Amino acid sequence: MTPKRERSDRARTRDLLLDVMGRLLEEKGLDFSLPDLARESGVATATVYRHFDNLGDLREEFYRRHVTGLVESMRDLAEHHRGRRLVHEICRAWGVSCLRWARAATYIRSAEGFAERLARDDEFVSGLYDQVLHPAIQGLIDDGIIPDQDPGYAALMWITLFDERVIIDLTTVLGMPIDRATDSLERSLLGSLGASI
Repeated sequence: MTPKRERSDRARTRDLLLDVMGRLLEEKGLDFSLPDLARESGVATATVYRHFDNLGDLREEFYRRHVTGLVESMRDLAEHHRGRRLVHEICRAWGVSCLRWARAATYIRSAEGFAERLARDDEFVSGLYDQVLHPAIQGLIDDGIIPDQDPGYAALMWITLFDERVIIDLTTVLGMPIDRATDSLERSLLGSLGASI
């Protein structure tokens, strides 16, 4: 087997394990083991242990994959939009992304708050803030849509309103279509930041 194909097979197996982990988190919460993951994935337990030393490593990789994908998709929006339209597109992308992994993510959330993680330079939170939220917020300030304010506070409001549990409540419990839910959250966000809506 060529090294390139071996890397490709390894990546596919890793993706499979992360996908199945998401399903297990949704179904069982944290009540499963690496051997359970192997059984559900149809791979050998030894294969799972070649990829992940423990469930903590697996949860970290699951979170990393989704946050990285979210940041990349939202960062790409900045190439085509700015100001109010950029915020709208980010909110929409955030909501749609949350529907795919929100339930699973509720089981692996950090006990630390957004500002706390940003202050300690957590790579995921810093990436989201530096590459997506801060530029979008600064664009709203520059365009006069919201008054000049601390972008860190504005980002905290954004994170709070777009918490995956809120999106689940709006869509699953209250039955809102995702577009309506994200539009409502976006209006709430802009209102909390002092925009005239």
